[in-house]
Amino acid sequence: MADQSDDWTSPGGGPRRDADPPRYGERIPGWTEPAQAPVAPVAPQAYAPPPKPGLIPLHPLSFGQLLGGAFQVIRYNPRATVAPALIISFIQNLLTVGLTYGIGLTTIDRVQRATNDADRATIALGGAFTGGAAALGVIIASVVGTALLQGILTRVVADGALGKRPTAGEALRAAGRRFWPLVGFSLLLGVLQLVLILVLAAAVAGLIVAFSGVANSIGVLYAVLIALPIGLALAVVYGFFAIKLALAPSVIVLERSRVFPAIRRSWGLTRRAFWRTFGLIALVTVMVSLAGQIVALPFSILGSALGGLLFPNSGNDLQASIVPIFVSTIPSLLVTVIVAGIGQIAQVGALVLVYLDRRMRTEGLDLELRRSIEQGGTDPYEPVG
Repeated sequence: MADQSDDWTSPGGGPRRDADPPRYGERIPGWTEPAQAPVAPVAPQAYAPPPKPGLIPLHPLSFGQLLGGAFQVIRYNPRATVAPALIISFIQNLLTVGLTYGIGLTTIDRVQRATNDADRATIALGGAFTGGAAALGVIIASVVGTALLQGILTRVVADGALGKRPTAGEALRAAGRRFWPLVGFSLLLGVLQLVLILVLAAAVAGLIVAFSGVANSIGVLYAVLIALPIGLALAVVYGFFAIKLALAPSVIVLERSRVFPAIRRSWGLTRRAFWRTFGLIALVTVMVSLAGQIVALPFSILGSALGGLLFPNSGNDLQASIVPIFVSTIPSLLVTVIVAGIGQIAQVGALVLVYLDRRMRTEGLDLELRRSIEQGGTDPYEPVG
Protein backbone atom coordinates (compact mmCIF):
# COMPACT_ATOMS: atom_id res chain seq x y z
CA MET A 1 0.00 0.00 0.00
CA ALA A 2 1.34 3.37 -0.96
CA ASP A 3 2.37 5.82 1.73
CA GLN A 4 -0.34 8.49 1.90
CA SER A 5 0.90 10.34 4.97
CA ASP A 6 1.72 13.48 2.96
CA ASP A 7 -1.83 13.76 1.70
CA TRP A 8 -3.49 13.31 5.09
CA THR A 9 -5.75 16.05 6.34
CA SER A 10 -7.91 16.37 9.35
CA PRO A 11 -11.45 15.21 8.87
CA GLY A 12 -13.48 17.96 7.29
CA GLY A 13 -10.38 20.04 6.70
CA GLY A 14 -10.29 19.55 2.93
CA PRO A 15 -7.13 19.58 0.88
CA ARG A 16 -4.52 22.09 1.93
CA ARG A 17 -3.53 24.82 -0.47
CA ASP A 18 0.02 26.10 -0.66
CA ALA A 19 -1.12 29.72 -0.01
CA ASP A 20 -2.86 28.74 3.17
CA PRO A 21 -1.04 29.45 6.41
CA PRO A 22 0.25 26.38 8.22
CA ARG A 23 -2.08 24.59 10.47
CA TYR A 24 -1.43 24.23 14.18
CA GLY A 25 1.81 22.33 14.65
CA GLU A 26 2.61 22.20 10.92
CA ARG A 27 5.80 23.67 9.46
CA ILE A 28 6.08 24.62 5.79
CA PRO A 29 9.57 25.44 4.52
CA GLY A 30 9.86 28.95 3.02
CA TRP A 31 6.48 30.18 4.23
CA THR A 32 6.36 33.60 5.86
CA GLU A 33 3.47 35.35 7.45
CA PRO A 34 2.04 38.06 5.16
CA ALA A 35 2.68 41.63 6.26
CA GLN A 36 -0.23 43.34 7.99
CA ALA A 37 -1.10 47.01 7.93
CA PRO A 38 0.09 48.70 11.13
CA VAL A 39 -2.66 49.51 13.59
CA ALA A 40 -2.67 53.10 14.77
CA PRO A 41 -2.41 53.37 18.54
CA VAL A 42 -5.58 54.48 20.26
CA ALA A 43 -5.01 57.79 21.96
CA PRO A 44 -6.37 57.94 25.50
CA GLN A 45 -9.29 60.29 25.87
CA ALA A 46 -8.30 63.46 27.70
CA TYR A 47 -10.32 64.59 30.71
CA ALA A 48 -12.92 67.13 29.66
CA PRO A 49 -13.76 69.46 32.54
CA PRO A 50 -17.34 70.59 33.04
CA PRO A 51 -18.30 73.61 30.94
CA LYS A 52 -17.59 77.13 32.10
CA PRO A 53 -19.81 79.36 29.99
CA GLY A 54 -19.32 82.44 32.12
CA LEU A 55 -18.22 83.45 35.57
CA ILE A 56 -17.91 80.00 37.17
CA PRO A 57 -17.66 76.38 36.04
CA LEU A 58 -20.97 74.56 36.25
CA HIS A 59 -20.11 72.08 38.97
CA PRO A 60 -19.85 72.25 42.78
CA LEU A 61 -17.21 74.84 43.62
CA SER A 62 -14.10 74.42 45.72
CA PHE A 63 -13.15 76.94 48.39
CA GLY A 64 -10.55 78.47 46.09
CA GLN A 65 -13.08 78.87 43.29
CA LEU A 66 -15.50 80.56 45.68
CA LEU A 67 -12.82 82.95 46.89
CA GLY A 68 -11.51 83.72 43.43
CA GLY A 69 -14.98 84.12 41.95
CA ALA A 70 -15.91 86.67 44.61
CA PHE A 71 -13.28 89.04 43.22
CA GLN A 72 -13.55 87.91 39.61
CA VAL A 73 -17.07 89.35 39.51
CA ILE A 74 -15.52 92.82 39.22
CA ARG A 75 -13.49 91.91 36.15
CA TYR A 76 -16.26 89.87 34.55
CA ASN A 77 -18.83 92.67 34.48
CA PRO A 78 -17.32 95.94 35.77
CA ARG A 79 -19.99 98.23 34.36
CA ALA A 80 -22.81 96.57 36.25
CA THR A 81 -20.86 96.13 39.51
CA VAL A 82 -18.27 98.85 40.07
CA ALA A 83 -20.36 101.88 39.12
CA PRO A 84 -23.41 101.06 41.32
CA ALA A 85 -21.17 100.01 44.23
CA LEU A 86 -19.11 103.21 44.11
CA ILE A 87 -22.18 105.45 43.81
CA ILE A 88 -23.95 103.82 46.75
CA SER A 89 -20.76 103.72 48.83
CA PHE A 90 -20.08 107.40 48.09
CA ILE A 91 -23.58 108.46 49.19
CA GLN A 92 -23.40 106.39 52.37
CA ASN A 93 -19.96 107.66 53.38
CA LEU A 94 -20.75 111.24 52.45
CA LEU A 95 -23.87 111.24 54.60
CA THR A 96 -22.04 109.62 57.49
CA VAL A 97 -19.03 111.93 57.42
CA GLY A 98 -20.96 115.07 56.52
CA LEU A 99 -23.64 114.74 59.15
CA THR A 100 -21.28 113.50 61.83
CA TYR A 101 -18.72 116.26 61.33
CA GLY A 102 -21.23 118.94 60.48
CA ILE A 103 -23.62 118.47 63.39
CA GLY A 104 -20.94 117.49 65.89
CA LEU A 105 -18.55 120.34 65.18
CA THR A 106 -21.34 122.91 64.92
CA THR A 107 -22.82 121.81 68.25
CA ILE A 108 -19.45 121.89 70.00
CA ASP A 109 -18.69 125.32 68.59
CA ARG A 110 -22.06 126.71 69.74
CA VAL A 111 -21.58 125.22 73.20
CA GLN A 112 -18.18 126.87 73.46
CA ARG A 113 -19.60 130.25 72.42
CA ALA A 114 -22.56 130.10 74.82
CA THR A 115 -22.44 132.60 77.70
CA ASN A 116 -24.16 130.60 80.46
CA ASP A 117 -24.81 127.04 81.55
CA ALA A 118 -28.52 127.10 80.65
CA ASP A 119 -27.72 127.97 77.02
CA ARG A 120 -25.04 125.32 76.89
CA ALA A 121 -27.44 122.67 78.15
CA THR A 122 -30.12 123.72 75.67
CA ILE A 123 -27.67 123.71 72.76
CA ALA A 124 -26.26 120.32 73.78
CA LEU A 125 -29.77 118.83 74.07
CA GLY A 126 -30.73 120.22 70.67
CA GLY A 127 -27.53 118.88 69.17
CA ALA A 128 -28.22 115.47 70.65
CA PHE A 129 -31.71 115.35 69.12
CA THR A 130 -30.39 116.62 65.80
CA GLY A 131 -27.60 114.07 65.87
CA GLY A 132 -30.05 111.30 66.68
CA ALA A 133 -32.29 112.29 63.77
CA ALA A 134 -29.26 112.48 61.48
CA ALA A 135 -28.05 109.07 62.65
CA LEU A 136 -31.49 107.63 61.92
CA GLY A 137 -31.34 109.13 58.44
CA VAL A 138 -27.90 107.62 57.88
CA ILE A 139 -29.16 104.21 59.03
CA ILE A 140 -32.14 104.38 56.67
CA ALA A 141 -29.91 105.42 53.77
CA SER A 142 -27.51 102.60 54.60
CA VAL A 143 -30.32 100.02 54.73
CA VAL A 144 -31.79 101.22 51.42
CA GLY A 145 -28.40 101.38 49.70
CA THR A 146 -27.32 97.98 50.99
CA ALA A 147 -30.59 96.35 49.91
CA LEU A 148 -30.38 97.88 46.45
CA LEU A 149 -26.75 96.88 45.98
CA GLN A 150 -27.45 93.32 47.16
CA GLY A 151 -30.19 92.99 44.58
CA ILE A 152 -28.03 94.37 41.76
CA LEU A 153 -24.99 92.23 42.52
CA THR A 154 -27.03 89.08 43.10
CA ARG A 155 -28.60 89.41 39.68
CA VAL A 156 -25.24 90.13 38.02
CA VAL A 157 -23.53 87.09 39.58
CA ALA A 158 -26.45 84.76 38.84
CA ASP A 159 -26.60 85.87 35.21
CA GLY A 160 -22.80 85.62 35.02
CA ALA A 161 -23.03 81.92 35.87
CA LEU A 162 -25.14 81.54 32.70
CA GLY A 163 -22.63 83.45 30.59
CA LYS A 164 -24.68 86.65 30.49
CA ARG A 165 -23.51 90.18 31.18
CA PRO A 166 -26.50 92.31 32.16
CA THR A 167 -26.16 96.06 32.04
CA ALA A 168 -26.40 98.20 35.15
CA GLY A 169 -29.91 99.27 34.12
CA GLU A 170 -31.10 95.68 33.68
CA ALA A 171 -29.65 94.66 37.03
CA LEU A 172 -31.19 97.73 38.69
CA ARG A 173 -34.65 96.93 37.31
CA ALA A 174 -34.33 93.32 38.49
CA ALA A 175 -33.28 94.51 41.95
CA GLY A 176 -36.12 97.02 42.07
CA ARG A 177 -38.67 94.24 41.70
CA ARG A 178 -37.35 92.65 44.91
CA PHE A 179 -36.50 95.91 46.68
CA TRP A 180 -38.98 95.87 49.56
CA PRO A 181 -38.32 92.28 50.68
CA LEU A 182 -34.59 93.10 50.67
CA VAL A 183 -35.24 96.22 52.75
CA GLY A 184 -37.34 94.17 55.16
CA PHE A 185 -34.56 91.64 55.59
CA SER A 186 -31.97 94.38 56.17
CA LEU A 187 -34.23 95.97 58.79
CA LEU A 188 -34.65 92.60 60.48
CA LEU A 189 -30.88 92.24 60.75
CA GLY A 190 -30.70 95.81 62.09
CA VAL A 191 -33.27 94.98 64.76
CA LEU A 192 -31.22 91.94 65.77
CA GLN A 193 -28.12 94.12 66.11
CA LEU A 194 -30.04 96.70 68.13
CA VAL A 195 -31.42 94.07 70.50
CA LEU A 196 -27.97 92.61 71.15
CA ILE A 197 -26.50 96.10 71.72
CA LEU A 198 -29.27 96.93 74.19
CA VAL A 199 -28.67 93.65 76.02
CA LEU A 200 -24.98 94.48 76.30
CA ALA A 201 -25.73 98.03 77.46
CA ALA A 202 -28.17 96.74 80.07
CA ALA A 203 -25.61 94.22 81.29
CA VAL A 204 -22.91 96.88 81.60
CA ALA A 205 -25.28 99.26 83.40
CA GLY A 206 -26.36 96.51 85.78
CA LEU A 207 -22.76 95.60 86.53
CA ILE A 208 -21.85 99.23 87.22
CA VAL A 209 -24.77 99.52 89.63
CA ALA A 210 -23.84 96.23 91.26
CA PHE A 211 -20.29 97.41 91.86
CA SER A 212 -21.28 100.93 92.84
CA GLY A 213 -20.40 100.19 96.46
CA VAL A 214 -16.80 99.51 95.48
CA ALA A 215 -14.34 102.33 94.91
CA ASN A 216 -15.20 104.17 91.71
CA SER A 217 -12.28 103.14 89.52
CA ILE A 218 -12.14 99.55 90.79
CA GLY A 219 -15.92 99.13 90.45
CA VAL A 220 -15.86 100.30 86.84
CA LEU A 221 -12.90 98.00 86.16
CA TYR A 222 -14.78 95.02 87.57
CA ALA A 223 -17.83 95.89 85.49
CA VAL A 224 -15.76 96.15 82.30
CA LEU A 225 -13.92 92.87 82.95
CA ILE A 226 -17.21 91.02 83.46
CA ALA A 227 -18.86 92.77 80.49
CA LEU A 228 -16.12 91.68 78.07
CA PRO A 229 -17.09 87.98 77.96
CA ILE A 230 -20.76 89.01 77.77
CA GLY A 231 -20.01 91.17 74.76
CA LEU A 232 -17.97 88.37 73.18
CA ALA A 233 -20.83 85.92 73.69
CA LEU A 234 -23.30 88.34 72.11
CA ALA A 235 -20.93 88.83 69.17
CA VAL A 236 -20.81 85.05 68.69
CA VAL A 237 -24.61 84.91 68.76
CA TYR A 238 -24.86 87.63 66.12
CA GLY A 239 -22.19 85.96 63.98
CA PHE A 240 -24.07 82.66 64.10
CA PHE A 241 -27.34 84.22 62.97
CA ALA A 242 -25.59 86.37 60.36
CA ILE A 243 -24.04 83.29 58.71
CA LYS A 244 -27.20 81.19 58.91
CA LEU A 245 -29.20 84.00 57.28
CA ALA A 246 -26.48 85.08 54.84
CA LEU A 247 -28.09 83.43 51.81
CA ALA A 248 -31.51 85.00 52.35
CA PRO A 249 -30.91 87.95 49.95
CA SER A 250 -29.99 85.51 47.17
CA VAL A 251 -33.15 83.54 47.85
CA ILE A 252 -35.24 86.72 47.85
CA VAL A 253 -33.88 87.86 44.48
CA LEU A 254 -33.44 84.61 42.57
CA GLU A 255 -36.34 82.57 43.94
CA ARG A 256 -38.65 85.59 44.35
CA SER A 257 -39.29 84.63 47.95
CA ARG A 258 -40.65 86.68 50.84
CA VAL A 259 -38.58 87.51 53.89
CA PHE A 260 -39.41 84.75 56.36
CA PRO A 261 -39.57 81.93 53.80
CA ALA A 262 -36.19 83.16 52.55
CA ILE A 263 -34.82 82.99 56.10
CA ARG A 264 -36.01 79.38 56.47
CA ARG A 265 -34.52 78.53 53.08
CA SER A 266 -31.17 80.10 53.97
CA TRP A 267 -31.12 78.24 57.26
CA GLY A 268 -31.59 74.95 55.41
CA LEU A 269 -29.05 75.67 52.67
CA THR A 270 -26.31 76.48 55.18
CA ARG A 271 -26.84 73.23 57.04
CA ARG A 272 -23.52 71.30 57.05
CA ALA A 273 -21.86 74.30 55.41
CA PHE A 274 -21.69 76.75 58.31
CA TRP A 275 -17.93 76.78 58.81
CA ARG A 276 -17.22 76.87 55.09
CA THR A 277 -19.48 79.88 54.67
CA PHE A 278 -18.06 81.54 57.78
CA GLY A 279 -14.47 80.98 56.63
CA LEU A 280 -15.14 82.43 53.20
CA ILE A 281 -16.90 85.56 54.49
CA ALA A 282 -14.30 86.08 57.23
CA LEU A 283 -11.41 85.72 54.77
CA VAL A 284 -12.96 88.12 52.24
CA THR A 285 -13.67 90.65 55.01
CA VAL A 286 -10.14 90.44 56.41
CA MET A 287 -8.58 90.80 52.95
CA VAL A 288 -10.68 93.85 52.10
CA SER A 289 -10.07 95.45 55.52
CA LEU A 290 -6.31 94.97 55.39
CA ALA A 291 -6.14 96.29 51.84
CA GLY A 292 -8.24 99.29 52.84
CA GLN A 293 -6.03 100.14 55.80
CA ILE A 294 -2.84 99.80 53.79
CA VAL A 295 -4.17 101.99 50.98
CA ALA A 296 -5.88 104.56 53.25
CA LEU A 297 -2.86 105.29 55.46
CA PRO A 298 -0.84 107.36 52.96
CA PHE A 299 -3.96 109.20 51.81
CA SER A 300 -4.84 110.06 55.40
CA ILE A 301 -1.36 111.54 55.86
CA LEU A 302 -1.76 113.37 52.55
CA GLY A 303 -5.08 114.84 53.68
CA SER A 304 -3.64 116.12 56.93
CA ALA A 305 -0.73 117.71 55.13
CA LEU A 306 -3.06 119.23 52.54
CA GLY A 307 -5.25 120.77 55.23
CA GLY A 308 -2.22 122.25 56.95
CA LEU A 309 -0.85 123.73 53.73
CA LEU A 310 -4.13 125.25 52.53
CA PHE A 311 -5.26 126.56 55.92
CA PRO A 312 -2.17 127.25 57.99
CA ASN A 313 -3.82 129.97 60.12
CA SER A 314 -6.92 128.12 61.30
CA GLY A 315 -5.47 127.93 64.82
CA ASN A 316 -7.66 126.75 67.70
CA ASP A 317 -10.82 128.42 66.45
CA LEU A 318 -13.25 125.56 65.93
CA GLN A 319 -15.40 127.51 63.49
CA ALA A 320 -12.38 128.29 61.35
CA SER A 321 -11.21 124.68 61.59
CA ILE A 322 -14.36 123.12 60.10
CA VAL A 323 -13.34 123.71 56.48
CA PRO A 324 -9.74 122.45 56.99
CA ILE A 325 -11.10 119.35 58.67
CA PHE A 326 -13.39 118.65 55.72
CA VAL A 327 -10.56 119.23 53.25
CA SER A 328 -8.21 116.94 55.14
CA THR A 329 -10.77 114.11 55.10
CA ILE A 330 -11.40 114.24 51.33
CA PRO A 331 -8.48 111.97 50.23
CA SER A 332 -9.19 109.35 52.88
CA LEU A 333 -12.93 109.60 52.14
CA LEU A 334 -12.35 108.85 48.46
CA VAL A 335 -10.17 105.85 49.30
CA THR A 336 -12.79 104.64 51.79
CA VAL A 337 -15.48 104.90 49.13
CA ILE A 338 -13.46 102.83 46.65
CA VAL A 339 -12.40 100.19 49.17
CA ALA A 340 -15.88 99.92 50.67
CA GLY A 341 -17.45 99.58 47.22
CA ILE A 342 -15.05 96.84 46.15
CA GLY A 343 -15.50 95.13 49.51
CA GLN A 344 -19.27 95.09 49.11
CA ILE A 345 -18.95 93.58 45.64
CA ALA A 346 -16.65 90.82 46.92
CA GLN A 347 -18.79 90.05 49.97
CA VAL A 348 -22.09 89.91 48.12
CA GLY A 349 -20.46 87.98 45.27
CA ALA A 350 -19.10 85.42 47.72
CA LEU A 351 -22.52 84.90 49.28
CA VAL A 352 -24.22 84.44 45.90
CA LEU A 353 -21.57 81.90 44.88
CA VAL A 354 -22.08 80.02 48.15
CA TYR A 355 -25.81 79.97 47.40
CA LEU A 356 -25.18 78.54 43.91
CA ASP A 357 -22.69 76.01 45.27
CA ARG A 358 -25.09 74.77 47.95
CA ARG A 359 -27.88 74.31 45.42
CA MET A 360 -25.51 72.48 43.07
CA ARG A 361 -24.53 70.09 45.83
CA THR A 362 -27.99 69.46 47.25
CA GLU A 363 -30.40 70.04 44.34
CA GLY A 364 -28.41 69.50 41.13
CA LEU A 365 -28.63 73.14 40.10
CA ASP A 366 -25.61 72.71 37.81
CA LEU A 367 -27.67 70.37 35.60
CA GLU A 368 -30.47 72.91 35.43
CA LEU A 369 -28.02 75.65 34.50
CA ARG A 370 -26.54 73.55 31.68
CA ARG A 371 -30.00 72.69 30.41
CA SER A 372 -30.98 76.34 30.47
CA ILE A 373 -27.87 77.33 28.50
CA GLU A 374 -28.40 74.62 25.88
CA GLN A 375 -32.18 74.67 25.53
CA GLY A 376 -33.39 77.91 27.12
CA GLY A 377 -36.78 77.81 28.73
CA THR A 378 -37.79 78.67 32.28
CA ASP A 379 -35.68 80.39 34.88
CA PRO A 380 -33.23 77.77 36.25
CA TYR A 381 -33.15 79.46 39.65
CA GLU A 382 -36.81 78.78 40.38
CA PRO A 383 -37.18 76.60 43.50
CA VAL A 384 -37.44 72.86 43.02
CA GLY A 385 -40.57 72.17 45.02
